[in-house]
Amino acid sequence: MEEVTKLAKELIAIPSVSGGEVEILKFCADWFRGTEFDDVFTDDMFTAGVVRAASGTASRALILCGHVDTVAPGDESAWSRSPWRAYVRDGRLYGLGSGDMKMGVALQMIVAKEYINARRDNLDVWCVVVANEEVDGAGSAAFTNFFAQRVSYAEASCLIAEPTDGDRIEVGHRGNRFVELEFSGTAGHASQEENYQASALPKMAHFLMRLPNIRETLHQTYRHNMLGEPSFTPTRVSPSQSFSANKTADKTYVALDIRTTPGLDEAFERQMNVFAEEYDFSWHYAAEPVSSALCADDASILRAVQTCLPEGKVSVSLGATDQAFFQNIGVQTVVYGPGDFARAHTTDESVSLEKAKTALAVYRRVIALL
Repeated sequence: MEEVTKLAKELIAIPSVSGGEVEILKFCADWFRGTEFDDVFTDDMFTAGVVRAASGTASRALILCGHVDTVAPGDESAWSRSPWRAYVRDGRLYGLGSGDMKMGVALQMIVAKEYINARRDNLDVWCVVVANEEVDGAGSAAFTNFFAQRVSYAEASCLIAEPTDGDRIEVGHRGNRFVELEFSGTAGHASQEENYQASALPKMAHFLMRLPNIRETLHQTYRHNMLGEPSFTPTRVSPSQSFSANKTADKTYVALDIRTTPGLDEAFERQMNVFAEEYDFSWHYAAEPVSSALCADDASILRAVQTCLPEGKVSVSLGATDQAFFQNIGVQTVVYGPGDFARAHTTDESVSLEKAKTALAVYRRVIALL
């Protein structure tokens, strides 16, 4: 574990808040080259190192994927030490991104390096680090586009090292749609109470009051046996960009975080247009949509991880991961990593070294079994 912990500390020491991953992507590319990976591919959004099969030509591939961006640290004075000064205490590695997910990335880089001296005849191993996962998944979107266009395997699998508390095997996640609603009305002088009724606010208030009915419709219509129910959550109410305290609102906006199941993925725009007509709003996407994802029950990657972690609980991700990008190009994908989900994005973020040690053994065995 010493080599893994050292590498994880080096990764943590490089600030890489989403949008600022240039240095850490270069570090990984240099590490792959210095470790003598067979091929290294670089892009603004990802770095990929490849260890080729012993035969030189493989029909199967395993992709080990992790993101190297982090959320912002927030108030740095609240941290016990600098967020980028990694340290070990009481069996845990501390630092920004330690659990989400630079320890997972370090583990995958090391097991990919080990494969150099343990190559098999028919398996290529790709180690891929991606940017911008915390925002919109642009790194995995760019890599999967590259992978689909540039290479061809009879079977490709992916293992993502997102934090799953070291004991969950996540096989899917709901999709996410971030949208903004616009309610329109007529502005007037606020000294006249009747002008409120003509403004945009009553429409918005009516919509918010009807949230239980909207959710019930979505839950009943689009529930999935594995991924559960969609969610429909307002996250922000905003006024028009031009407003005054004594003027009623001609525009008001509501931001929504909507988590989707496969049925709602397919019907999303049609369903939103039904709501828009009923509640008198217009809407648009605030970010690129991400579809739901679900690994096949008989996927070789799932069977391998279950064999290596027999006590692992099969579940679905609480949020969204990059899994959908891989599933969308036919790469069966599961998520398993040592980080604690509850500690992600927190002050004094940390990861258990014991869980990392277990994950290291699992990753090694998965490569041997595929």
